[in-house]
Amino acid sequence: MDERLHRRRGAGLSFLMGGDGTPLLLLHGVPGSALTWQKVGMRVASRFRVIIPDLLGFGASDLPIDDFYMESQAKSIRALLNYLQIKTLILGGHGFGAAVAVTLMRLYPELNVSGLILSSTNLFTNTKIPFPVSLAQISLFNSLVSWSMAGNRLGLRMLYESAIENKDDVQWRDFRRHLTVGSIKFTKRIVQRNFSHFQENYAEIEATLPHILCPTLLLWGDDDPLFAAQIGVRARAALPDALLKVYAYTGHFVPEERSLECAEDIALRFTDAPLIIKS
Repeated sequence: MDERLHRRRGAGLSFLMGGDGTPLLLLHGVPGSALTWQKVGMRVASRFRVIIPDLLGFGASDLPIDDFYMESQAKSIRALLNYLQIKTLILGGHGFGAAVAVTLMRLYPELNVSGLILSSTNLFTNTKIPFPVSLAQISLFNSLVSWSMAGNRLGLRMLYESAIENKDDVQWRDFRRHLTVGSIKFTKRIVQRNFSHFQENYAEIEATLPHILCPTLLLWGDDDPLFAAQIGVRARAALPDALLKVYAYTGHFVPEERSLECAEDIALRFTDAPLIIKS
């Protein structure tokens, strides 16, 4: 089978797609793009019909017309699923994309989500945020911290250095492919929005977790400086049918740092058969 992913466009979104089988839709975080999940998607395309979009404002997708946050992103993904005529799928997301995935399930309960993948994300209203990121929760510092951390290339280079443990597999020259002008702009705005009303932003996500009955796979790095693996432990307890995988020597960007391991665990969780690794 051809396991390449090809660039497509529909419903205002640019996306990678390939493979055959149950649809597997994977959403990136910030900063990020469809390239976040590309290596994982290529590895599992023998088992699934893989769809990996650029979120609105990121990669080659359209700019948001109204809002850019969780609900608007979820609505754009619903439009893409309508365009592709997909009603049943396995859904996944990393970071902000995981929050969008849960929001999609909340807004559109008619979707048949047969499996869920959540990677290195926040899901709770009372998560302890590490310093100095926690300063963004203070109105006086919110804009400055968001800009310095995520609103320019220097800040994002510093984020790369601090948040990625496995730099052998995720080199800067590869990571910076995410950093388009639009991506930097909306990464900053999403980070600013995330922390300006943190508890309000995550209240509905936290309330949704006990009602997610499908098998769930949680993917975390043991050295994530943004959202520690303890959040994954809490998520495993909050979700009715969750399996947690914590990868050693791994930071925040798990799908890029551990693409092979993620692909293997996705295949095992949702097909009950290991991947055949080609030499």
